[in-house]
Amino acid sequence: MEMTITLGALAAGLAIAGLAVWAERRPRDSLDPRLIPTTPIMFVGVLMVLLALVHLMTLFGVQTGRRQF
Repeated sequence: MEMTITLGALAAGLAIAGLAVWAERRPRDSLDPRLIPTTPIMFVGVLMVLLALVHLMTLFGVQTGRRQF
């Protein structure tokens, strides 16, 4: 169950970041500011992807973080 949720979060993060990049690169007709800023949305998507990747690594048994000696 955790793997499904994590993969869903990974896909959602990729979709959010991809849509934000696509919206940012579209040609603009006017110099009016956009109603929704795409840069913070892009960062949220990338953060979701990074967190999902780290969670997948921990699910597969890779130790992330400080080691206790």
